[in-house]
Amino acid sequence: MRKRALASWFGCAAAAFAAAGCSWHGPGEANEVSPVSPALPVPAEGAALAEVFAVADAVEEGPFSASAELLRVSKIAGGVWEEVPAERARRADFALDPAADYVVVVARECSDWESRERWSDERTSWFLLREGRLAAYDHWTFGPRCSLGNAFRPVAAGSPSRTNQRDLLRWLEQRRPPGRVPVELRFQRGHAYVAAGRLEEAGAMLRFADDALAAREELASPREQSPEEEEAFEAEGERLRGLRADLSKAIREAERAAPP
Repeated sequence: MRKRALASWFGCAAAAFAAAGCSWHGPGEANEVSPVSPALPVPAEGAALAEVFAVADAVEEGPFSASAELLRVSKIAGGVWEEVPAERARRADFALDPAADYVVVVARECSDWESRERWSDERTSWFLLREGRLAAYDHWTFGPRCSLGNAFRPVAAGSPSRTNQRDLLRWLEQRRPPGRVPVELRFQRGHAYVAAGRLEEAGAMLRFADDALAAREELASPREQSPEEEEAFEAEGERLRGLRADLSKAIREAERAAPP
């Protein structure tokens, strides 16, 4: 992955000497969402470890560069994290301890370029298994210009594995801080939290999205736009406001249905 990044950097540096230079776009700057390619496996609740590795190892194919690297496989029992060698975990005869949780963490990278435009992104996918089966995940995929796709299922509100997910996210925030998340994916993640009974986090996704929508309006207001650009901007804004309304409604309904 480092070689590819350096190659992209040198290619852009050469272009900078030859002309006006490159325009760089860092993680999340594409702010676009791409559906997962139908050719790729996707995570599913109840999947076995071998199926999780199949999802983790799969790499997108297209007019851009993507890569995946397994970072760690961990066993968690009694609050103690124990590293499992990847070679051992991948063996067909590897037996998971049904009393322990297991975590698989994968680093994913993307780079894309068009003329002097350079796009890049880095995301970390994770998978949490309980009783030998996939119970929660946060899996990222890429599209052109390193646009993002995300399959997200958090641990359920009453699950004993919730503490392990919290500890995993703290570890990731320290070592691999997450990049910017497009507002559309915020709404998707909010619905996943509602389904898991975690309404506080669902509300946080709604507030994040509200801030992003407000910033979107502020950035666009002083800029002169063509009639076509204005029409496209308003249509996208209407679509996003509809997604916001859907999530807000789902949260209200879940709050009303929750026991006192």
